[in-house]
Amino acid sequence: MKKLLIITLSLFLLTSCSTGEQPITQTSGSVPSCDQIDISKVSDKKLEMPCLDGSSIINFHSIKGPIIINVWGSWCEGCREDMPYLVDLYATEVFTSGKIKLLGIDVEESTLDAGPNFIKSHSMTWPHLLDIGSKSKFVFGMGVPVTWFIDSNGDVTYKHIGAYRSKKELFDHVEKYFKVKL
Repeated sequence: MKKLLIITLSLFLLTSCSTGEQPITQTSGSVPSCDQIDISKVSDKKLEMPCLDGSSIINFHSIKGPIIINVWGSWCEGCREDMPYLVDLYATEVFTSGKIKLLGIDVEESTLDAGPNFIKSHSMTWPHLLDIGSKSKFVFGMGVPVTWFIDSNGDVTYKHIGAYRSKKELFDHVEKYFKVKL
């Protein structure tokens, strides 16, 4: 099953890629790589998901922070509502410098291109994993959106269930749980 998923995702990405060199910095209109995600945390647990760009498979339990993980789906109205706030957050110096990372997990899509299309159309320039088999619901729960704040030890310091209703609410949580100034 894992090989079939990787082959299918790779074929999709290969047929939709342009020729030429990839830019060093991510711009809107592309699906970001997961190479900036720190997966150095040692864990005997496994929850493996492919990066939405097809470049790698990441074990969620190996992710080390500081990082925000946002679980979303293109079909989710709440995800559509709070995505502009996450885009604004990712543009702040704390995130552009890499001090804190952001990772999306795309869940329960009806087609393989729904997530990448949503990423491109919403200028989501951070990396994303794809959960095709809904395996992550055993970690994150059933509903989306859900946003997890993970510290430098890989421990969850806060979990926000539901959509953020304002940019201020999201930014306040980042400042509080990561002890930074945005």
